Amino acid sequence: MKTKSSIAIIALLFTIGAIYTGCKKSDKNEDKDTTVVRDNSAAENAFAGVFKSIGEFSDSTSQLRAGSCATFSISPAILDTTTWPKTLTINFGTSNCLCADGNYRRGIITATFTGKYRNAGTVITIGLNNYYHNNNLVQVGTHTITNNGINGNGNLSYSINVQNASVTTSNGIIKWNSTRTREWIAGESTNLNPWDDVYSITGSANGTGVHGNTFNVIINSPLIVALNCKWIESGSLTLTPANLAPRIVDFGNGTCDDQATVTINGTVYDVTM
Repeated sequence: MKTKSSIAIIALLFTIGAIYTGCKKSDKNEDKDTTVVRDNSAAENAFAGVFKSIGEFSDSTSQLRAGSCATFSISPAILDTTTWPKTLTINFGTSNCLCADGNYRRGIITATFTGKYRNAGTVITIGLNNYYHNNNLVQVGTHTITNNGINGNGNLSYSINVQNASVTTSNGIIKWNSTRTREWIAGESTNLNPWDDVYSITGSANGTGVHGNTFNVIINSPLIVALNCKWIESGSLTLTPANLAPRIVDFGNGTCDDQATVTINGTVYDVTM
């Protein structure tokens, strides 16, 4: 026969067990998923890569800047300085080529210019034909780059609008839209050397991740992108998935690597992009 004290002990053990089980359940449901951060990063890098390619070839007057990865052509001929628009075609071929920035590309990028790349008011309209960035198929509805001229910092800046884009990965399809400003903060004066070019990026984006979850993005501190680096080197953004807490993504202090941190509800996670 159980005594009153033994019954009390058993009741206490059940209570402790219930509390412990409740805590474990809460841990399981903890908001810590960073998948959508990687999804946005894949889109960020893919379209940064398109801009890098345009910047690499658009000022070129010879094959010197083409490197080993792509061939390019300009029509009407670049020596005809009075006929616009002109179309730049960059062909990376049908098999992966490792480009100087560390990214693999294949397929074709076309860019139609209303004027020279460095001239204020020039609008560049981008087209993609079977174009892959690191084995991800990149497609776009509309993609325009507008030269805003010299800004208050004395640098050229460009407005970039990407709408109805998609990046098809091995995990699924990412849908992406963005409105950005790119400020040319280094390398603008060295026409024949694109690899010292560095851009500062501000603006916003939105999209849908591979699992169908929507998200919005606001850049908090400018994202720094160099033509000779595969990754975003520094800067931070806030990414907010639907029905979840904001994710604050920090790309570091300027090192060219694939590491970032993601802060969710005050907890910091290390992430490989």
